Amino acid sequence: MTTPTIEIRRMRWWDIAEVDKLERDLFPHDPWSTDQWWRELAQLHNHYFVCDSSGVLSGYAGLSVSGGDADIQTIAIGESFQGQGIGRQLLGHLVDLSVELKVTFIFLEVRNDNLAALSMYSSFGFKEISKRANYYPDGTDALILRRDDRDERESKS
Repeated sequence: MTTPTIEIRRMRWWDIAEVDKLERDLFPHDPWSTDQWWRELAQLHNHYFVCDSSGVLSGYAGLSVSGGDADIQTIAIGESFQGQGIGRQLLGHLVDLSVELKVTFIFLEVRNDNLAALSMYSSFGFKEISKRANYYPDGTDALILRRDDRDERESKS
């Protein structure tokens, strides 16, 4: 499988309509609202990115940083682009940013039935620390994962 060439760039207000459409396609039962996207972009501690795959918005991701911790708010890849390594590139971008910002822990939540995402997160050093039973609207549990970036900083020292 060849990983497509993509450009990862900061999400801007003019991306909201396209991100919003992709969000509603991917998460029809619990999408973020358009207003929520505006609020997320307005916060200085949030870092949102989009992927451009040959002129098509193929995915997006966000990281919220507070003190020494960061939360991956979202990673989403359009259905026709899934399985091509774009999610891995986006996650790598968020992890690199967190290391650059000297974050200690990165947290995220993921559906316990999303095996592809769980495998990807595990390969980046995320470990399960908790579970939220019946978290999603369909009753699926959420797993809380954490990556400890102290090890990353120490290995570069």
